[in-house]
Amino acid sequence: MKERLTPEALRARVRAAIGEPDLTGRGFDLDTARARKRRWYDLGLGAAPAPVRVSLVVALAGAVAAVLTVGAVLQLRSLPKPAGSATGPAGTSQSTPSPSAQPTSGLVPLGPVVDGFVPLDVTAVSASEWWVLGSDSAGCSGTACARILHTLDGGQTFTSIPTPSGAVTGLRFLNPEDGWAYGATTVWSTHDGGATWNATPFGGMTVDQLETYGAYVYAIVEDTTTPATWSLARSPAASDGWQVISSLGAEQPGNLNVHGDGVWMSQSNGQGDNVVLASVDDGAHFAQHSICPGASGVASLYDVSSEDLWATCAMGTSEDVWRSVDGGATFTEVQTSTSSGEPDWGTIGATSASNAVLAGTSLQLTVDGGQSFQQVLSGYDCSIVGFTTAEDGFAFSYPSGSLGTPDVLWRTDDAGAQWHEVQFP
Repeated sequence: MKERLTPEALRARVRAAIGEPDLTGRGFDLDTARARKRRWYDLGLGAAPAPVRVSLVVALAGAVAAVLTVGAVLQLRSLPKPAGSATGPAGTSQSTPSPSAQPTSGLVPLGPVVDGFVPLDVTAVSASEWWVLGSDSAGCSGTACARILHTLDGGQTFTSIPTPSGAVTGLRFLNPEDGWAYGATTVWSTHDGGATWNATPFGGMTVDQLETYGAYVYAIVEDTTTPATWSLARSPAASDGWQVISSLGAEQPGNLNVHGDGVWMSQSNGQGDNVVLASVDDGAHFAQHSICPGASGVASLYDVSSEDLWATCAMGTSEDVWRSVDGGATFTEVQTSTSSGEPDWGTIGATSASNAVLAGTSLQLTVDGGQSFQQVLSGYDCSIVGFTTAEDGFAFSYPSGSLGTPDVLWRTDDAGAQWHEVQFP
């Protein structure tokens, strides 16, 4: 049941519902290339919906690789606001709204529209400081197209920082200084805000996902020898000392989440057997807990705190929403596919046990723990990124009928009640 509220009433409901969730240091996962791969191929979700099957499976090694030549995609971090200039990095010219820019369907752009930069992913350490990695779409090809844009003033101004000297498929920042980029068999670390990058080769292992929290950075890695097996590797955040700490078997894990000493992943065999792997000792040991039996896979898993987790499960042509309030030990279905109406590639991001945004053919907001959803952004195919604070978050939208490459980065500053398009220099 979808309750219709005015924008003012919705904003008031959100602010009353979000409370003070524990978001310090949590990570959010929207590696655009990896998310597409995870939703179908890696988790055995079967054939992708017809409108996107070619771009998400067949073109993963072709057209997508051409766009992500250096593979640069970033993620979200959430930490206390770091010290920094309120007017942006030194030497950055101020961006001012274009006089001709007008809101579209009630969505207010954050700056002037400038052609040429295609955003691919975002990572943030506060509401004001974040990085967007993308490519220059006009007049270039290959690694020269990649750019990482850094903002200290919430997207009003941007400067470019160096990119690692290799093909990168994801990036995390734990704080303004410490970050990690990763690609096929390499993790690059920076401890000076991206000014320099140091490479750590992983030998014959493929690095699939990476997350960081507190004292550690974690990575899901695959030993590609026959038979292929998966493991969890970990390094101290302050130094580069990677070690494999847990064997995860032959079924590929996905949806890596880290919060405090808790680590969560999902595993699916594509035949209806779906589990969440949960650790309470920084990834040293894992217990298996059942989730959405019969579903074709776990499309997304999202931790808000050490106790509260949200998930979406693929049901062939739609998805279900599940929640846990005991650290992943048990999950309860809170919204069925028949009432949510979202496709099975949809994902979810949350700020509390009651407040979450469901992404798919639209963005839908719940402020009552998933009992009801209201549409807050329509006309776009979306994939949620996550929230940096209790109110600030990001989402990507895609060209109609395709999840191949994002074309717009959206931002919210009221916990998902309204969304604004981010503009780039």
